[in-house]
Amino acid sequence: MQNVNNIGTDFKKWQVVLTLTIATGVLLAILFLNHGFTEEGFRLSLRATGRISFVIFLMTFLATSLVKLFPSSLTLWMSTNRRYLGLSFSILYGYHALGFLGIFWLTQHPGIEGVELIASIVSYVFLVVMTVTSFSGVARLLSPWLWDSIHTVGMWTFWYFFLQEFIHRAEEVSLFMYLPLVLLTIAAAVLRWIAEKQPKRQKSKLTVS
Repeated sequence: MQNVNNIGTDFKKWQVVLTLTIATGVLLAILFLNHGFTEEGFRLSLRATGRISFVIFLMTFLATSLVKLFPSSLTLWMSTNRRYLGLSFSILYGYHALGFLGIFWLTQHPGIEGVELIASIVSYVFLVVMTVTSFSGVARLLSPWLWDSIHTVGMWTFWYFFLQEFIHRAEEVSLFMYLPLVLLTIAAAVLRWIAEKQPKRQKSKLTVS
């Protein structure tokens, strides 16, 4: 098993993006080979990409907070590679969008409506804006305040999207399966709030390279 202290040296930056992109692509290929480009196949792809993207979102959402509250080589790695985790999330959520497009292509209905549909549209708008502004050349064109505002509001928009999605699924599908995800999403917000209230510490001596 790989030593946590070597994670930053062995696996970082664009390697993170490439690995997650390829691994998720392979998983989707296996799903479609088994189920075809059917409604069931696209719904399974939505579940798979939804679960994976939620994990990557949590890592991105909490990276700075975790390294502040629980400094270690692992949390420092997450914080150092936060930008690349965010880009990976964008790609995985792009895969997720393909699932909705596939269902719409087969049924002429997006499969979601009401608040869920509005939240999805707003989330994807933020996804595009946040992805574009993650690149240094574009970021330099924005003031630090504007860049920070876009990414802060965007991350909280996704947080709300996941929360309302899990609450809806807990009510409609399975309380046993989705209530833990609701609680985990709320706990992530609490952790972030606690971290923001902590006084600034001296820069950690841990390194990832």
